[in-house]
Amino acid sequence: MAACGYRGIELGPLGYLATEPDTLSRSLLRHDLELVGAFCPLTLHDRARREAALAVADELIELLAAGGATVLVLADAGDERRKVVAGRVPGDGSAGLTDAEWGIFADGANEVARRAAARGLATSFHPHAATYVETPEEIAAVLGRTDPSLVGLCLDTGHVTYGGGDAVAVARRHAARISHVHLKDVRRAVLDRTRATGGSFADAVADGVFAPLGTGDVDFGGVFTALGPLYEGWLVVEQDRVSAPTDAPTVARDDAMRSRRYLDAALPRASKRTGRE
Repeated sequence: MAACGYRGIELGPLGYLATEPDTLSRSLLRHDLELVGAFCPLTLHDRARREAALAVADELIELLAAGGATVLVLADAGDERRKVVAGRVPGDGSAGLTDAEWGIFADGANEVARRAAARGLATSFHPHAATYVETPEEIAAVLGRTDPSLVGLCLDTGHVTYGGGDAVAVARRHAARISHVHLKDVRRAVLDRTRATGGSFADAVADGVFAPLGTGDVDFGGVFTALGPLYEGWLVVEQDRVSAPTDAPTVARDDAMRSRRYLDAALPRASKRTGRE
């Protein structure tokens, strides 16, 4: 990542990189990379699982704070019920949370955000395919029920698109709450095929639904314009993928470099500011 020109990194799920603060810090320093934040998927709508979820959040918050990170990327953990409707969630609410569950969910998200704030971290909620916050309506529900002074929105262009939304429209609608951005491109033809065949989210990823930036169908120029000059946070490049045993070791690197080159060219045209990737 450092060789590709990126300036920072998210941890990914806990355990993906080192979990001992000094070891992690030395590794990042050696490669001149800043620690941005980390993805934190939790089950928040089940009161019986609240303490376990908060314990996971506390562990990650402490690691991030020790490493000088700025953001906790909070998400729902999802379950089997949501996996089977990923990318095609019924609009009648039959696969979603009840009003009571939404209340428990929002209370849990606010509590996680309070704990993060006490350690100097902002909390940005990440809608994600195969979870209970995937569709534009569910995104609006989270933002409408959580404390705006505590919980912001992580705009993930790929997952918003996968969930049936339009990344530009979501960016415009919720511009005031966007506190973190994940840039992910989507091959619309693969997404449409997955929906038509009833394939899972994992099937879609394996089929290459996500692409290097600028080679898919997300309107990044529109996204950057919607974010506007006031957004000064990180732009985190992502490309969820499944590497086959036959892939050359350079495949992921080449895609990462292609995405970085795309941003170098696209940002000056779409925005007067320079983002951090």
